[in-house]
Amino acid sequence: MLRIENTGKSQMKSRNRVRVFREILNHEGISRKQLEKRLGLSAPSVTRVVEELLREGLICEEGTEQTHMGRRPVMLCVKKNAYYSVGMNLSRSRLYYCIRNLGGEPVHSGEIRLLGKTKGDQLLSLMEHAVQDCLESAGIEKKHLLAIGIASRGTVNEGKGSVIYSPDSGEEIHVKEYMGARYDCEILVENNVIADLKGQYLDLSGTNRNLVYLYISDGVGGSIICNGQVIDGENSMAGKFAHILVESGGRRCACGKRGHLESYVSKPAMEEAYFEASGKRLELPEICRLAGEGEKAAAAVLKDAIDKLAIGINQILLVVNPGTLVLYGDLFESVDGILERLKQKTKELAFTEEIADNCWMVRETKNVRIEDSIARLSVERALEIIV
Repeated sequence: MLRIENTGKSQMKSRNRVRVFREILNHEGISRKQLEKRLGLSAPSVTRVVEELLREGLICEEGTEQTHMGRRPVMLCVKKNAYYSVGMNLSRSRLYYCIRNLGGEPVHSGEIRLLGKTKGDQLLSLMEHAVQDCLESAGIEKKHLLAIGIASRGTVNEGKGSVIYSPDSGEEIHVKEYMGARYDCEILVENNVIADLKGQYLDLSGTNRNLVYLYISDGVGGSIICNGQVIDGENSMAGKFAHILVESGGRRCACGKRGHLESYVSKPAMEEAYFEASGKRLELPEICRLAGEGEKAAAAVLKDAIDKLAIGINQILLVVNPGTLVLYGDLFESVDGILERLKQKTKELAFTEEIADNCWMVRETKNVRIEDSIARLSVERALEIIV
């Protein structure tokens, strides 16, 4: 197992081992000499680690590097199927899961529908079942599991590895403790919106170090990158955009308070508002289609949602002033021209139009697989890429 010891020479040797393995993993092929230069390690140190990894079947020697003179060095590559990672995305209605090899190739995936209000012990049991299904379906032994990543809705304490999945019950679910007692591997627990942000957009911080991600679906969530760092807040409450006040004394939010953003722009909220106005039960995409055709009730619901969303976005932009605003959800894919409408409304509300003159992006639903993102992030954590 690629594990770092706690003290002394053993710590240094195991750390070098992880560093070498990580460097080989991040390149299609790399020579021993390149490892020495990149990592600042001596030739004997690199040779010792490489020989250990070769003996254990974690890496292999493949081909040679083209040079103009002298001997062609042997290239080192990671055996993609030496280790695997499991990723899980715990949403409001389903548990999605997958297992991937070190090359990022999917091996197996599945989903479990959540019925009613699921308690903590039931969710933990379902997570364990998901891991076992991955291992058994892929024919993989438990010892080849490098990491498990769990991304969940709700409030996540990453340090403790716990989740408050339901704000109604307030039950703290100790995910890391439970899974860690059953699987001898890295366990990473993260909020699902933050996991998607880290998995897909953290690289943007190289050119734009200030970014906000706003997620609207069955609920509303978000995350903030400021100066290249994800902002969690004192109690992991940063980015709880669902509870931005957009109308004093307005509709009741799921949290029990009134006038919060989620009670106007979430998928269930818009569908309920349309039902109250028309007496018809329709899905959000159909409501948006009717609004585009000029149907009065649908158009009124959509206008109200966009107006309230602009109020919320205006507050976010004023506080964070990001260079990039990433929007995700059915609403943004179901309404033609919604970005321009939102931008214009936000500019009307802002004290200066410049506040909305940043990069606005829509993340397409078809590209979102949070279970994949958290599986990859868990491997990076195991190899100390995330520090």
